[in-house]
Amino acid sequence: MALAVLLAGCAQQRAPNYYDTPRESTETDAINQAQGRSGARAPAQIQLGFGATQPAKDKAGGTPPAGAAAAVARPLSEPKTFLGTLPCLTGVAGCSATRVTLTLAPSGEWRARTVYLDRPDAKNNRLEQGCWNVIGTQPLRIVLQTQGGVSKANLTFVTDNVLRVNAIDGIEPTLEYRLTRQADIDGITELANPATLHCR
Repeated sequence: MALAVLLAGCAQQRAPNYYDTPRESTETDAINQAQGRSGARAPAQIQLGFGATQPAKDKAGGTPPAGAAAAVARPLSEPKTFLGTLPCLTGVAGCSATRVTLTLAPSGEWRARTVYLDRPDAKNNRLEQGCWNVIGTQPLRIVLQTQGGVSKANLTFVTDNVLRVNAIDGIEPTLEYRLTRQADIDGITELANPATLHCR
């Protein structure tokens, strides 16, 4: 009898709902899976001189919606260089295929080197830079714009390390072409006096 009284007394000392632990939501689970339980993110270790890393903003200048911020964080939270070979999309006779090197920076800037395969001398390379903007989140899609605000390319992240080319200079390819992430970052340093861009 004394044992029963002792056990009852111990049981009453526990707070109400002691065993009811809160359950995480599907969104919380997904974020924890992607970022780790601590929620900490490793900073980019390579600085390319593209400017300070700042959170992306929407076109109106405010902060992005929560879904857009989460989508941007993973594939574009560090500098990445992609490489691929693209055919001439204009259909003009004698138009050369090109090898495109594209580097994306978390600050919202991009730089590209286009090498014409029929005249690969460095003097013939086309060098460009501008700002990228998120235009879709499922899957993540970005548009590359030149300094003058002209749309240069429309790209989709197939995975964090593969980009599908949706359009170049407003021309959509009839076949699927991809740019693949490279192990080394290419800062496209031969850009003569690269302009300071304010992409965010």
